[in-house]
Amino acid sequence: MAFVIKFVKGVRNHWKKSTFAAIALTYGVNYAKEYYEIQQLMRVYCKEAAEYGKIPLATNENPRHITILLNPNANRRKAVKEYEKYCAPILNVAGMYVDVIQTDAEGHAKTLMENLEPTNAVIVAGGDGTLSEVITGLMRKSDSNKVELPIGLLPLGRTNTLGNILFPCGDRLQKVHSLADASLAVIKEHLKPIDVMKIEVLQDEELQGKVIYAVSSVKWGAYRDAQARKDKYWYFGPLRNYATYIFSGYKSSLSWNCNANINYTLPCEGCKNCVQPPKFLNKQRWYQRFLSNKTSTTDVPTTVNTFCKEVHEKYVSTSDFALATTNVLGNFSTTPQLTLNLGPNSLDYFDFVSEGWKSERGQNRNVEESISAKEIEIKPDELDETERWFSIDNEEFEVKPVKITLLPKSVLIYCKETVR
Repeated sequence: MAFVIKFVKGVRNHWKKSTFAAIALTYGVNYAKEYYEIQQLMRVYCKEAAEYGKIPLATNENPRHITILLNPNANRRKAVKEYEKYCAPILNVAGMYVDVIQTDAEGHAKTLMENLEPTNAVIVAGGDGTLSEVITGLMRKSDSNKVELPIGLLPLGRTNTLGNILFPCGDRLQKVHSLADASLAVIKEHLKPIDVMKIEVLQDEELQGKVIYAVSSVKWGAYRDAQARKDKYWYFGPLRNYATYIFSGYKSSLSWNCNANINYTLPCEGCKNCVQPPKFLNKQRWYQRFLSNKTSTTDVPTTVNTFCKEVHEKYVSTSDFALATTNVLGNFSTTPQLTLNLGPNSLDYFDFVSEGWKSERGQNRNVEESISAKEIEIKPDELDETERWFSIDNEEFEVKPVKITLLPKSVLIYCKETVR
């Protein structure tokens, strides 16, 4: 009893030191608990991966070769450290040859894909920008608007739109879980075809032929501009996402008026008009031509959708222009389509802040109109001298007239077996 009384008196007399000690002790206990849980989690995943490494190979069979494109600048230069801690241990015990290539500049991943050495799979270790570059490089090499080479995704970037759909992420332990799941998906080789957007610039001779490919979204408007300014409010720490909308709501430099003519065609499940027969290359052997013809004719639909080529015209005026694929909507089983969500024509300050905060909490912003399309042309009104920007898979591109075509099921990506 005397000890308790003495302890209470000590806490009361030195309450500042006692408070600091309590906070430090709580932090230390939580850190130790989290560290232990992460180590146990990695042990489970490595043990499962090692079982695949024990599978014997035939005498004429080589181990799988995977090429990892690692962006060292992703997530404020934390990507390399996180890859080495949470991805490499799993991949290295699975009996595969792992070739890691680090990108050293913007656009480097695209160049590497255009000159890719033979490999069984390409693994993107980075964020949305790195994934878009890899897919752009591979699609530019393709003659059929499809990529047969499987692609893996390790969500190590600051923005991981598709990665967070395939491998949901949360706090630090859940993030480790997400990276481990992504690594194990590469080992298990469970593939899922995803849609790709083909984006071509119109009315610009310098950029014609420079096609961009994306898998997530195209954004334009005040919310896009505000999200691009988040890093300017870094001194607010974890509250900077919310502070962005408070301090951006009165900025005239944001794209409050997105006015454009759009021409679009409706979604199609696949008919004779939009599914082209495969092209056969001269370098194929003579017997492969017969085999390819026999198997590929079943993939070309014989039905004709009379509305497939019908073009619809519309003039839009909005403060929030968001075009997304079914990949990021989380429903891979629906008819492949582009979904254009148009926000209100005008916003007051309080609506802008409240709707922005909703999006930060994972909720949907107010949508005035939604349009489904297979192909869409966006022709913005003549702009003043102020620069305006699209976000294509969270990468900035200058606003120009563009044609966006959906390429259904064009890329094979590794995912968990539960993804349908």
